[in-house]
Amino acid sequence: MTTKLTLSVDRAVIKRAKRYAATQKRSLSEIVTNYLDYISRKSGEVPDIDPEVLEAAGDIAPESVADPKELRYRYLKEKYLNE
Repeated sequence: MTTKLTLSVDRAVIKRAKRYAATQKRSLSEIVTNYLDYISRKSGEVPDIDPEVLEAAGDIAPESVADPKELRYRYLKEKYLNE
């Protein structure tokens, strides 16, 4: 079930957001809903991913993005143990 939400947002931000939504072939409501859903599921934690990056990612699930520490570990392991 959906319900209306009134937000106060700068006009320039709304204009850019609508252009962005159009280029992504998604509604602005969908983008806002997905972002609010993501941050609210983190049980009060602030997400480590910048909101602009989340928007740019489009349909990529944040959970599918590799942990930077894990990537660094794999890199160092390959660099020093596989020479």
